[in-house]
Amino acid sequence: MKFVNNLDFEFCSEPFQHVVIDDFIKNEYIDLLLKEIDDLTIDKSYYYGNQNIEKNKYAFKSNFGEMIQELFKEINGDEFVSLLENKTGINGLIRNNLELSGAGVHKIFDKGFLCMHKDFEGYTDAKYGLLDRRINLLLYMNKDWKEEYGGELCLYDDTKLHKVTKKIVPMLNRCVIFLTPGNIHGHPNPLNIPENKSRQSITTYYYTKNETGKNLNGNEMQPVSWFYNIK
Repeated sequence: MKFVNNLDFEFCSEPFQHVVIDDFIKNEYIDLLLKEIDDLTIDKSYYYGNQNIEKNKYAFKSNFGEMIQELFKEINGDEFVSLLENKTGINGLIRNNLELSGAGVHKIFDKGFLCMHKDFEGYTDAKYGLLDRRINLLLYMNKDWKEEYGGELCLYDDTKLHKVTKKIVPMLNRCVIFLTPGNIHGHPNPLNIPENKSRQSITTYYYTKNETGKNLNGNEMQPVSWFYNIK
């Protein structure tokens, strides 16, 4: 693959199925990607977060430079998606489609946060019909990230009341992949960063076709659920 550098990874199960992969992208592309992310000024965003649940968050799904476009094609392409299927045991992941809900670049600015939450379980796509959301991929692109900035991705064990189980620093070129359904995550504490800096990630979500009209547990599909009291 052109971009992806580290393919030797295995998922761990605590607090839920996930993997943290450092040096995910080959070094020669990092500065090019960072430049293109810098070019995504907030006037090019399509979404500004609800300030009670995802403060100071801007999301971008277009106006990408050439490198970002190529990276999205690779991590949604046959070779990488087949690798994900092999690592997770989830077959039938939709591939070679960059129009599925949620993929893009996210920027969160000073004092911003993302409440702990469970993601929406699926949606109806114009091409494929009803889809199940299965896997999240978050590639952090934060150069010179300092501990005092905060912004750790928090994973929650729902058997331990109101307790964050794992915190993952969003350092440059660190990729986090996790199974989506029912798993609580976020970064609930406000960022403490300079005005000219943001917490940046390249994100993509993987789906399978839904054949039952129900969620993976046989119940009604659920929208995103927010957990304000988990810090």
